[in-house]
Amino acid sequence: MPIPQQLFRTLVPIPAPFRKINVEDHSVFVGSCFAEVIGNMFSKSRLNAMFCPLGETYSPASIALALDTRKVSGTAESLTGWHTWLTDTSMVRETEEECLRVAQEAVDDLQEALLKADHLFLTFGTNHVYRLAETGQIVANCHKHRRTEFNEEVWDAELMTETMDGALCRLRERNPNFDVTLTVSPYRYSMYGFHESNLAKAHLLLTAEALQKRHPDWIQYFPAYEIVKDELRDYRFYADDMLHPSVQTMRYIMGKMREWMDADLLKYLERWGRVERSLQHRPLLPMTIAHQRFAEQTRQELERLQQDYPMLQIVR
Repeated sequence: MPIPQQLFRTLVPIPAPFRKINVEDHSVFVGSCFAEVIGNMFSKSRLNAMFCPLGETYSPASIALALDTRKVSGTAESLTGWHTWLTDTSMVRETEEECLRVAQEAVDDLQEALLKADHLFLTFGTNHVYRLAETGQIVANCHKHRRTEFNEEVWDAELMTETMDGALCRLRERNPNFDVTLTVSPYRYSMYGFHESNLAKAHLLLTAEALQKRHPDWIQYFPAYEIVKDELRDYRFYADDMLHPSVQTMRYIMGKMREWMDADLLKYLERWGRVERSLQHRPLLPMTIAHQRFAEQTRQELERLQQDYPMLQIVR
């Protein structure tokens, strides 16, 4: 007699979404590296999805700042080059002028995407907030400057709730048609100590709960944190640093999110998966007739997919 699989692990139930994601929907992902990985999985499938072009943001304070900002200001120079306090290290440039230009382009791209968004996914990573000691400005990234240049704050759930609620309500005034999915990153911040990291996650979970209760018709929660902590309770699901979730784990969570996708999107992803595997194939003898035939078949399938889903930019 087979033993039920659920006897060996805790299965985290996935709540029903407000509406299932379809092929035509636009999605924006903002937050920590967890949001980046999931967002990139969407965009690599050629869906209308964007991870925040400003880069990774970890606290609700810096996420709210990213949602609100229309014009970039405040630059600084470090050993690696010029940067703004709104972006992460991926946007460091050699000159201040270039830094401001690319940062403003990123802000404009994000604001344009937010106005078209059907779904906004936010991932909270920490409740530790950093301000410039000189001006009090909240920073998204410290860019390896000296700690003495910043004042560190630890926000409680009430302050984070008020800050996020304000930013989201202002955004809803400009785009009343999107829903928000909140997640909490399962990454543990060892730099704060593991007890402090757990306290931070508790405040973030309370913040997500409070926001849900305030806006139950357009803010929902996806249990990514619980899936990693309870369903995947094993170090084999972590990267080599034993802190970050592994690639396998992220794919598993993405699989869980398929429950939030409608039938047409699931059909598209199945077709795209086959094409993607063909595109990734690296032949030993690319000039053979067999491979040329294979490449032509792949090209034709890519074009058929584009014809069937004209709302997506599949052929690039």
